[in-house]
Amino acid sequence: MRELIPLIKEKFRYIFIFLSIFFQSVSFIFSKLAALHIEDNSIINYIFNPYYIASLFCLVLQAFFWQKTLEYMNLSKAYPYTGLIYVFILIYTYFLFNEPISLNNILGTSIILIGIYIISLEESS
Repeated sequence: MRELIPLIKEKFRYIFIFLSIFFQSVSFIFSKLAALHIEDNSIINYIFNPYYIASLFCLVLQAFFWQKTLEYMNLSKAYPYTGLIYVFILIYTYFLFNEPISLNNILGTSIILIGIYIISLEESS
């Protein structure tokens, strides 16, 4: 049974970090939608904008899962994974907002992914 505990913790930390990254990236999409649907810049329009409310809700979930991540993982190892947000955003904006993906987007995202991979190799050794 004691041998299973490290394996369970290993699985949970990656689930928690994925959920944290997912909810943060989704909050950005809701923020973009809120910006597109604000008719005038009054504070009331922001407060009652359903997209803005959804964005805040996603950020609450992101904060919860980030705290759970840090229970199982060092900050110096967990934080680089937040770079995956760029991958999610690139995909979301292409499909949801028809934003173009440039060669620079692909190269930059590839560099981020290579960095995350290198850090994960260090972590597993």
